[in-house]
Amino acid sequence: MIVSYCKKCKLESEGSVCQQCGKRATASGVRDVWRTVRVPSADTGAWRSAVGALLSVTVLLLVGLLLTERLTSTAQQFSTSSISLISAVAIAGVIGALLVVAAFSLQGREEIRYILDMEGAHMQTWYRASRLHSWARLQRSQMQSTVPSRDGAKYIKAEERHLRWQDIIDINYSPSSGTIRLYRTPHLAPFVLRIPPEEYEMAEALVKKHTRVHK
Repeated sequence: MIVSYCKKCKLESEGSVCQQCGKRATASGVRDVWRTVRVPSADTGAWRSAVGALLSVTVLLLVGLLLTERLTSTAQQFSTSSISLISAVAIAGVIGALLVVAAFSLQGREEIRYILDMEGAHMQTWYRASRLHSWARLQRSQMQSTVPSRDGAKYIKAEERHLRWQDIIDINYSPSSGTIRLYRTPHLAPFVLRIPPEEYEMAEALVKKHTRVHK
């Protein structure tokens, strides 16, 4: 949705005129804004990342312990202690997996806000204000820094990312999946815009307008 941002009132309004002061927005104040909803416990991508990280840590820990034990003990001692080490690491891995499941289940619903303006692409992740939700994200509970929404609920900003147009060197458009991937480094860690079907055409047009990468 195209909105205008009034620097004086610090307010976004639909159309080109500020709803509060009546001033017409300049070209730099016009932006495309949309929102998506994400539930971490239902996000397969988040699960893949968490499981991959957990498996990597478990394998590295097991290899490190076995190598240390092999270098500091005899062959007979190693054959006996290695079984105990493998069992201990396996138990630690199971406990880690249970903690990951608990954390994802307690994080609650997230609202992700995307903004395309003259400077670049921006993403803000918000969640409903709750100490439990903050702890599940391993974040400090900042109940004093909440922001009210239109429905009266209070939200906390979990994450904020920015990418300037001039830093983008590659782009992948995927209308079928509703995503635009912006790359600052070739093939690595893209800035992903997840776009509702009704917003995709406008978002794609603005990305093409502001970037030098054309496909």
